Amino acid sequence: MEDWNPELYNRFRAYRAEPFLAILERLSPGRDERIVDLGCGSGENTLELARRAADGRVLGLDSSPAMIEAARELLGRSEPALRERVGFTVGDIREFHADGEYTLVFSNAALQWVPGHREIFAACHRALTPGGRLVVQMPANDRETTQTTLLALAAEEPWRAMLGSVSVPSRSVPGPAHYRAMLSELGFERIDCYYRTFEHPMRTVTEIVEWSRATTLRPFLRAIPEAEHPRFLDALAARLADAYGTSGPVAFPFRRLFIWASRPAR
Repeated sequence: MEDWNPELYNRFRAYRAEPFLAILERLSPGRDERIVDLGCGSGENTLELARRAADGRVLGLDSSPAMIEAARELLGRSEPALRERVGFTVGDIREFHADGEYTLVFSNAALQWVPGHREIFAACHRALTPGGRLVVQMPANDRETTQTTLLALAAEEPWRAMLGSVSVPSRSVPGPAHYRAMLSELGFERIDCYYRTFEHPMRTVTEIVEWSRATTLRPFLRAIPEAEHPRFLDALAARLADAYGTSGPVAFPFRRLFIWASRPAR
């Protein structure tokens, strides 16, 4: 798949940061945490975790070379003391392995792209120190108007012939009960899984398309010939205007799944 576009992804940075800020309200990192950020993107959250863990060490991992390059550039502009405690590396979350190295395994808006969640969470359990914490957030918004409209459009010709089984990433995210049971089976404790919906005011439905183009639409646009992208995006914007009842200002609700758990202290 074509590499991620950090500038496009961060065009709605304030909205994308809201789930992370909600996590920080509860997380309270210790000073000497050892943290890994799985799917760190362009590194803003990773650096903020490092600032909160004033004497800790933080590693950001992402499969996108463009995102890691942006993260390293951001780190290079940061305070010298932070540069000594933070590193970024290109890597696949599915290949993440560590043995009791981290007090916090963190992942924000990344695992919905990666299959094999049971194996990934088992690896996270192994990576944690006794008493270490797991904090994960994933979009779970496949029932919202934008994504149901997108899927309906994709099921029609000529798009169906181009897209085949392409779907939205939230389709791969089961509900809280699924993860509570899985994490318990894997040996986690203090498990808390829940949905929270964030309301994002958008000036036009075209802004929703731009938001989606950075993430949800990526596998769709990869499957559609580039020359057809404008026609597909225009058709989606028109469908969204009908679905929301306006092409102007609209509230864009975005549901996300939060997962908290710990490795037993003994």
